[in-house]
Amino acid sequence: MLPQVLLHHGLFPTTPSQPRMAVSIELLSFYWALFEWSCDAINALVSALKTHYSRRGFVMTDTQVSYS
Repeated sequence: MLPQVLLHHGLFPTTPSQPRMAVSIELLSFYWALFEWSCDAINALVSALKTHYSRRGFVMTDTQVSYS
């Protein structure tokens, strides 16, 4: 019963019965996105963040960076 409650609240239990810890599903999703792009540290982080937010419905509207 507890694992189902944790999943309902966005947490993934560390054991199938009597979990003492749980990991955020959002964090696991971010880790997955980071793993997909893990060739170069900076590019990996930027691409993972773009993927992570795109999957949640956020859209990049401008690719230009302004340093003013």
